[in-house]
Amino acid sequence: MKLIILSGGLGTRLQSISNGIPKALMLVGDSVFLDFLLEQIFKYNISHVYLSLHYKQELFNEYIENCIYKDRITSIVEPEPLGTGGAVNYVIDNSPISSPFFVINGDSLSNISLDQMFKEFQSRNLTVMVGISRVKDATRYGAVLEQKGKILSFEEKSVRGAGWINNGYYIFKKEAFDGYNGTFSLEKDLFPNLVQNQELGAFKVADDNFIDMGVPDDYKKLCNIYDEVK
Repeated sequence: MKLIILSGGLGTRLQSISNGIPKALMLVGDSVFLDFLLEQIFKYNISHVYLSLHYKQELFNEYIENCIYKDRITSIVEPEPLGTGGAVNYVIDNSPISSPFFVINGDSLSNISLDQMFKEFQSRNLTVMVGISRVKDATRYGAVLEQKGKILSFEEKSVRGAGWINNGYYIFKKEAFDGYNGTFSLEKDLFPNLVQNQELGAFKVADDNFIDMGVPDDYKKLCNIYDEVK
């Protein structure tokens, strides 16, 4: 299995504290966030990672050169911001990536088991599977409505209280992107069409310590967690 990390965003929500550093390269203790992602990824049966980049790609290339996993990482730079869907499509078109493959967001971290997710994906003969996590407050993320392993809808972010959310871990077969070109979003363009056709599977992570470090509060929370377990 190969895996794409989406790390091309501008990090606008973190600009007040990032000093222009891409989210995935922000310091967490003595490491950067991408260190934690790669450490998690390579615990599983992942042979190669493609870093989908745009903003400040030179910083990522410098990181890769000094990374212990550098022989298992390839950077692919979008010519322009293509959205989450367009970024994945660009990697498909510009790499030998095979189907199926994982995609994960470069600013979120879950306790998800990639091996278990892949096993369930294979057993259910799906085209796309989305990881979903149970959180105490789904307000900021928007809730996911799931039934019998299928995603029925994505609710608005105004929905309050505990709920299931999209945790930013996905498995795709290449055919999911047939007919899509240019700039488009996984969340706003591809997934709604799959939901409408009842083709979007869900993989549950019930007891998760999910963190989306793309906002200052959760970035600081992650740093505090690191300091506590150090």
